[in-house]
Amino acid sequence: MNRTRTLQRLICRRTYATQPFVAQPGSAEQRWLLPLPSRPKPESPSFFTGAQAYQDTIISLETALTSARQRLKDAHVFPVPEHLKASLPTNTSVFKKREEMSQAIDQTKIRPTQYKKVIKLLNELHQLRTVAQVGKQWEIEESLSELLENFERDNKAAILALRFGQTGPEGNALAEGEEAETEWSRFDEYGRSYALGKRKNSAARVWIIPAKSTAPAASTTAGSTTVTSPAPEVKTSQILINNLPLAEYFPTVTDREKVTRPLKVAGVLGAYNVFALVRGGGTSGQAGALAHGIAKALIPHVPDTSKILSKAGLTKRDPRMVERKKTGLAKARKAYAWVKR
Repeated sequence: MNRTRTLQRLICRRTYATQPFVAQPGSAEQRWLLPLPSRPKPESPSFFTGAQAYQDTIISLETALTSARQRLKDAHVFPVPEHLKASLPTNTSVFKKREEMSQAIDQTKIRPTQYKKVIKLLNELHQLRTVAQVGKQWEIEESLSELLENFERDNKAAILALRFGQTGPEGNALAEGEEAETEWSRFDEYGRSYALGKRKNSAARVWIIPAKSTAPAASTTAGSTTVTSPAPEVKTSQILINNLPLAEYFPTVTDREKVTRPLKVAGVLGAYNVFALVRGGGTSGQAGALAHGIAKALIPHVPDTSKILSKAGLTKRDPRMVERKKTGLAKARKAYAWVKR
């Protein structure tokens, strides 16, 4: 009995301090209890993100977009009714490429998804600028123009001249020294247009020049007089690939049809000579790269066919590639035969 009471006293004995702990001045405990020095507050809310310059640009564009919408709503100009949207002027915005946009944002490199988001915001701002211009809200239009000028290309006038003819959408002529040339190809001193086409692992450098026309005169003899009548012009063209004719380089009909498809779609088959240097890949990839390069090099010669070739999907590179082999599989997706034992 006495032993049980002794054990209960030991278990229930108080083991904590009855007075608060007070650190001695100058001791290590007192230094640990001092509050940490406060950090300076960052100027940007995106200071701790991985891409501060990109996030700051997105925030500034979204702020400008919200502000412009509210100001246009207060002026009773926005939103535009559905039946009036078709009467708005044509889109005349030419923004920078991804590499140039990275320099404008002061960032090393932006990803394609980030570039797409910036372009989406810029297009919305451009639409609001058009609405402000039509609604005669000049202050809003001027502020949006100053913001969009930082993201537009330097040769905007030349590209718009090619898109809408030798004059701009509003009839403005090109400035002195500017040429209406595309972003991917231009003419050299021999009158050739150059473009680079790609498909899979193949790359094709393509030069296109108009073919010389031959018009032999047809003579007919009527009695003692000879009448010479001009014959219709006949253009003879050739397609040379690595210094070989098309039929000799591509023995397969499918590959030859793929190469000549841009010329057929544009309706200029036989009107231009094509010289190409192809490297890498197989016959299918090289034929696709040639078609891509020919379509891009045709546009400077025949600007009216740009929409037709673009709608046919010939001016953009086909992004499909061979899928990589997977570990444990025979090929990309083919599996080995399953064996029970």
